[in-house]
Formats: sequence, structure tokens, C-alpha cells
Amino acid sequence: MRYVIFGTETCPFCVKARELLEASDQDTKVVNFEEDQKQVLQEIKEAYNWPTVPMIFEVGDDKSITFVGGYTDLVEYLAT
Repeated sequence: MRYVIFGTETCPFCVKARELLEASDQDTKVVNFEEDQKQVLQEIKEAYNWPTVPMIFEVGDDKSITFVGGYTDLVEYLAT
């Protein structure tokens, strides 16, 4: 299982999500969008009807992708 975080370097919840996953020894890939990539990030947020970052996805061993949500959603997801 692997986690992918879409976010920005200046987002405190993106940093917290990365730190939480790394602390629990989860395979994690962070995709930070730069200012000039704002439109791409906006399109991804609209596709998932999600207004903020981070956007966290779980990629299963079978390559299935599950949208987890944001930081607080991740905390709850890992607790179950």
C-alpha cells in the first residue's frame, strides 16, 4: 500500500499529513504543486469536488486508488 499527497510546500496540513505517514512507516509520495501549476491543482480539486489541500490518496497493491480526503480524514482513516 502506498499513499500519495497532492499539496503545496507552504500548506501546514500537507506537512502534517506527510509527517504522520512517514512516522507510521507508510510508503509515501508527495506531489507539491508550484504557483505556476495552480490551474492543474485546481482541476484535480474540482474533479474530486474537494476545495482544499492536501488531497490524499491510497494506492493499493492491486493498483486501486482510494481518495482518503484531507489531513483529518487521514487521521481517521489510519485509526480504522
